[in-house]
Amino acid sequence: MTLQELYPNLGKNTEVLGITANSKRVRKNFIFVAVKGKKQNGKKYISEALDNGACLIVTDQMVLKNYNHIRVRNAKSEYIRLLQAFYHYNHEIYTVGITGTDGKTTTANILNQIFDVAKSSAYMGTNGISYLNKTIKSKHTTPTPDLFYEAYSVFKKHHINDLIMEVSSEGILDGRIERMSFDGAIFTNLSHEHLNTHKTMDRYFKTKAKLFESLKPTGLAVINCDDFYSSELSAYTKARVVTYGLQSGMYQAKNIHLGLFSSTFDVYFKGIFLASFKLPLFGKYNVYNALAAISYASELGIDLKWIKKGIEALKPIDGRFMHYKSRKGVTGIVDFAHTPNALKNLLGNINDFKKGKVITILGAQGEKDKSKRSKMGKIATELADITIFTSEDPKFESLFGILYDLTEDLGNKEYYITLTRKEAIALASKLAKPNDVIIITGKGNETSEQIMDYHFNHNDFTLLKNALDS
Repeated sequence: MTLQELYPNLGKNTEVLGITANSKRVRKNFIFVAVKGKKQNGKKYISEALDNGACLIVTDQMVLKNYNHIRVRNAKSEYIRLLQAFYHYNHEIYTVGITGTDGKTTTANILNQIFDVAKSSAYMGTNGISYLNKTIKSKHTTPTPDLFYEAYSVFKKHHINDLIMEVSSEGILDGRIERMSFDGAIFTNLSHEHLNTHKTMDRYFKTKAKLFESLKPTGLAVINCDDFYSSELSAYTKARVVTYGLQSGMYQAKNIHLGLFSSTFDVYFKGIFLASFKLPLFGKYNVYNALAAISYASELGIDLKWIKKGIEALKPIDGRFMHYKSRKGVTGIVDFAHTPNALKNLLGNINDFKKGKVITILGAQGEKDKSKRSKMGKIATELADITIFTSEDPKFESLFGILYDLTEDLGNKEYYITLTRKEAIALASKLAKPNDVIIITGKGNETSEQIMDYHFNHNDFTLLKNALDS
């Protein structure tokens, strides 16, 4: 593609080899779009982009220096337009967006597995970008536009039929799904999270609702009707609405039997029995996630035998309920649970199966929603027998301030505090006795932790296994 094709008025036939808003990714004959974000202003990196070989700078800000540039009204919107043109985006792949506070990753993985059994499918979300047994790590739940469109073009080359994509509220606010076409969407739930960004639950909800507003009348909206916001959300979309739930819904799970490592349940559609399922995942909350995927797949007309095959062949989901049992009979569990709702569900379900004590390790990420911290501290100390508060990516925020937020409303309750996760895991393993359960939440299977500018190699599950075996 040439500059002439993208900007006819420039009158330049230079071949464009790439488009990015990250100056470090710029190479010779790239277009650099100087996007202004929450923390960084792309204008500051124009010189670096030019040094790296940019053939054109696109900006919506005043430019004083003399270099090859074009000024537009909105750099973010122009960035999306350029990427769609460069990668020839024409919505060839059936795309499903999944949003909600909790359960996005698990629901997306289950639906992706079902689709992949029936045909070929790709996934984008917290656990990276996956297709044809390949996985690429990504920084954001909803990928940045350059990464999305580049991956989408690869999917087309490999004749991928479907794309299952996690859509975060911050991704929506950041404009990452602008001008993107979705054929359907799933709503899992809405609870306390991201109020540092959205300020109120109403704003948080309305941001999530934008995904459903974008659906066409021919689209499909699958909504958890057991959630408080479900009826309001239905009014935000022109798409066909299908509901699911455990208490109510067009699709309903009944006769649920929960085990520590699997669950069984029956699915009914408008009161008529459809099929029985065995889910190789723990917890009632995962029955909700599976039911969402089953409902969506069933509405598309996918045969129940393929849906059952996809559910039964489900692989372990990275960072979700990763478990290990030591020689002395202590069970260790690592889970991503990082919201009050997720923590409450996880600990509440574990208490139904415990034979000994529950030891919980948790922290709170720096520069994120501070208002949820005291809630998580109270939930942990109420539902666990022993609670250890510790570090969890404090970034540029004071670790001591974060620990204070977590413990400020605990009154006379007892708990431990350590300054590092390694110390917390070592302490938990020393305190644990046979039949006890150690639960480490917040980071899942992440491989690093950030304190100020420093990124340390760190993995909860590796440290847990070593501590329990030593």
